[in-house]
Amino acid sequence: MCGIAAIYHSQADALRPRLQAALSAMRHRGPDGSGIWLSDHASVGLGSVRLAVMGLADGRQPLSNESATIHAVVNGEFYDFERLRSVLESRGHIFATHSDSELLVHLYEEHGLDCLRHLRGEFAFLLWDEPNRRLIAARDRFGIKPLHFAHSGGEWVFASEIKALLAAGVAPRWDESALLQSLAHQYLRPRETLFAGVHQIPPAHMLVLDENGARESCYWQPSFEPDASITPADVRAAFEEAVHLRLRSDVPVACALSGGLDSTAVAALTAQRGPVDCFCVRFDAPGYDEGPQVRADALPQFRIHEVPVSREDLVTHLPAAVHQSEGLAINGQLVGKHLLARAIHASDFKVVLAGEGADEAFLGYSHLQQDHTGTAAAFALQRGVMLPAEGEAEEQWSSPSWLPALPTFLRAKLATGRHFAALSREPFDSQRILDGTLAEMDRTLAPPARQSAWLWTRMSLAQYILRTLGDGAEMGHSIEARLPFLDHVLFELAARIPAQALLSPDSSKIMLREALRGLVPEAVRLRPKHPFLAPPLSHDPQTRDFIQDTLHSTACRNLPLLDHRAVLAWSARLETLQEAERTRLDPVLMQLLTATLLHQTYHMT
Repeated sequence: MCGIAAIYHSQADALRPRLQAALSAMRHRGPDGSGIWLSDHASVGLGSVRLAVMGLADGRQPLSNESATIHAVVNGEFYDFERLRSVLESRGHIFATHSDSELLVHLYEEHGLDCLRHLRGEFAFLLWDEPNRRLIAARDRFGIKPLHFAHSGGEWVFASEIKALLAAGVAPRWDESALLQSLAHQYLRPRETLFAGVHQIPPAHMLVLDENGARESCYWQPSFEPDASITPADVRAAFEEAVHLRLRSDVPVACALSGGLDSTAVAALTAQRGPVDCFCVRFDAPGYDEGPQVRADALPQFRIHEVPVSREDLVTHLPAAVHQSEGLAINGQLVGKHLLARAIHASDFKVVLAGEGADEAFLGYSHLQQDHTGTAAAFALQRGVMLPAEGEAEEQWSSPSWLPALPTFLRAKLATGRHFAALSREPFDSQRILDGTLAEMDRTLAPPARQSAWLWTRMSLAQYILRTLGDGAEMGHSIEARLPFLDHVLFELAARIPAQALLSPDSSKIMLREALRGLVPEAVRLRPKHPFLAPPLSHDPQTRDFIQDTLHSTACRNLPLLDHRAVLAWSARLETLQEAERTRLDPVLMQLLTATLLHQTYHMT
């Protein structure tokens, strides 16, 4: 696990100090070492800060092949690397380290750009091919590991985090178009960030730079062709393999535990090797505290570490959490993830297994259940999703011709956008902005039975759950998260399970629940989905001063697009509302607060 950076087509005398500045800005990603490689012509440089997880003694980066013609820096993990290494060694490749990352340079020698199809894991990398004088930037299939870039005047600068690009000389300015997308429907388009001139490599994509210019391509997409022959035993075998591959580590491994089906299953398989340390967030409000549930259903091999998060903590640590995540949040769950990672780090762990991705693979969310079964079951708050209040007329949002209907989660996001439209200097049309975003999404990846779930995976999972709540919180405390349910082999299997084998009007993830029979307690196996949410900030007098101070600040006044007087009037009305209505509006409040804090911490213009 690392933080990586590269500069391409730069002036020779500026290359090393700018790379050093970028690496220093993300030292938290790699406190165990750093390295820089510069090309002989000094117009290309690679840099890395290292979190030592594999090949502790010799896993330094940047990496090179035997002839020193291929150079690379890698963030993340490649699984099943021992088998692939043996194959490559049998073909004459000579490995210089015990690190899984070195696999990349030899696979590239053997397969060229097709090497990506052989990689399994969570990763982002930058590779310089000297003979062909080309730079390759690529990201894993789901976007678990981030990779950003800025391009100006022929120069390209890449880094794992935006703050590293800023340290290398990129100006911290708002991208008002991206901010408008965030206000309208929360999720940014696949290549965009909130920072002007800063873009990201989309999940499952690679960018190739050479003398002919830049070429971006998608190297993976799952097949959603239904296969009725898939059984729970097939799912169990694929899941066990995904977990066991991610237990390969030269340092101890912990688990994040919520008491739900997914994280408990991961921890239960991990515990088959012996007692496992499990970390659980405890919010101090009924209905949000998962601690009693975790304790009640914990297996004997689980050593439970509780991480208390109070309402005061939610505001005290929100600025630091926003700084690390580099994005906006819709709930105090961001602070929960921030403090969870801090607690894991304080207990001397570097690697944690978690359950994210199961709901995307196996259709676990209630909004997917509603979309795919047509049920009118109550739609609970999930990760801050907001629907119209009881008795409030819902707007009839339209959908593109390639979508049978606009997914429930997008209708919810547009409902939130309607509130921001009323707070803007110039009211905007959320539907029109969403139409532009959807026009950039690939329309051929999923049949109607899976389009809602696949859009959620490409938008919410990649842009928020993995980037803001995941890597942004975890790597801020030097924690590498491994996500077995986002193993692409397991996901491909799940994608081919017919929707009717996963969903009914009364249940979700049916085949996964059956596959996990005997592994997790029955109470956990049959438990409905419970979202990881913090209590709303506006409910507690302890948070009132923070909210008012933040919204009355100069930073909030200087936010682009928003009418500050309208924001203050809205916040004053918020205090007069009933608790249920304040809960429903919490995503609006949180986006206002985190936008203000982002503006403040990065001195945005």
